[in-house]
Amino acid sequence: MRQLFKSKRGSTIVIISYVFLALISMIIIAIGIARSRTVQSWSEVSGKLWGKAILSEYDKYLLHDYGIMAFQSNDIDVVKRLNVYSKYSFEDKLRVSLGTPSANLDQYRMSDLNNFRKSIRDSLLYESAKSVLDGSNRNVRSDVKNLNVSIDESKNATAESKDKSVYGKRIIGNKYVIETLPSRGEKNNFNIKRISGMISNNNASDKLSSKALGKISEMAFIVNKFNSHLKTCSDKETFFANEYEYIVKGNLDDNKNFESCKKSIFLIRNALNLAALSKDPEKMELIAAVSEVISPGPGAIVIQGIIMESWAALEAREDVKALLDNKRIPFIKKKGEWKVSLESVLGDEKFSEKIDEESRKIMNENSEQLKEMSKTESFVENMSGQNYEEYLLLMMLTTPKDLRTRRIMDLIQINMKYRYYDDFNFDEYNCGVRFNLKINGKSYEVDDSYK
Repeated sequence: MRQLFKSKRGSTIVIISYVFLALISMIIIAIGIARSRTVQSWSEVSGKLWGKAILSEYDKYLLHDYGIMAFQSNDIDVVKRLNVYSKYSFEDKLRVSLGTPSANLDQYRMSDLNNFRKSIRDSLLYESAKSVLDGSNRNVRSDVKNLNVSIDESKNATAESKDKSVYGKRIIGNKYVIETLPSRGEKNNFNIKRISGMISNNNASDKLSSKALGKISEMAFIVNKFNSHLKTCSDKETFFANEYEYIVKGNLDDNKNFESCKKSIFLIRNALNLAALSKDPEKMELIAAVSEVISPGPGAIVIQGIIMESWAALEAREDVKALLDNKRIPFIKKKGEWKVSLESVLGDEKFSEKIDEESRKIMNENSEQLKEMSKTESFVENMSGQNYEEYLLLMMLTTPKDLRTRRIMDLIQINMKYRYYDDFNFDEYNCGVRFNLKINGKSYEVDDSYK
């Protein structure tokens, strides 16, 4: 009996020992699981926090001047930062085994056009919507007359630096600066007939309305952030005076951009004035009658063409002058909106040089009759229509989209170099961060960007 009792007691002790060991094992496993989950949770939270820390190092000047959030870094720099963060956060804690982190910023490079376009869309959210759309932030330059002074006339620059130091005449000649521009100095050709044809459309003016421009974030950004030859949007110093003109032409010579835009506007106005003449029955009848007097017979057709072209060109010259005086010129002119009379055309020296000697002789003999015939309606200045900047905006709309975006990037990069950093380059800036942490043999991916 006693033997049996001792046997049972021994079995009980063994069972209790097994149970105790099982409990100890469960506790150890539970602790391991808890520690693993703690490390996992800590890793996830830390990764997100580190991502925000990296994003928080945005360029304050880029944000202040252009509303764009981006930070300067590369894959190697991000990894270095992660190593510092992880060492501080995990060293001698929870027996964490740290692997080598990795980073890849390619998808967030600001040199990518889609990333840049998203950034400027986001930047407009911080601006006054009304000022962006109606251009109320734009003021007429007080120094516009100084911009029209030639380099040779400038008294503020030495002979060696005249072409580089005079505002409005600056030229970028540094090869490194040129090669690192987002546009790489790419040029484009304007099809004047195409632009004129588009303007002749009755809906052309609608494309330049504040509502229409507001739908194109790039155009709204241009109106809000860049200067033209006539107007400025802020008191910030810029390398180029003619920024609108640079977006249109892309020349590295500031003054050449302005002169080239003037020439393009002249050609556009010349084509539109020709179109307006051909659609005006009264003017066409008058031109035909005058042509018959100057060159009776078949030659009248030739004279008619010369008169039309001369009249359109002289009017276009006046149009450009008016636009540069901050006045408005409608796309298609109507009765009473022509500043140059047919009498002025007939008295123009260039017109006289274009016709043959016989016609010139007849014109001089009948000068009184022609003077009476060529009297036209009086000119009334039109307060509606489009101004100088709107003609430039129209040309921008016809510029290839990618090239237009790159030229906007050019101007920002040039101004950031001019104002703050000699080495500013969009290739080195990012609008988001992506990296991978390796902790205790497990990978944790973080992908974050500016929202």
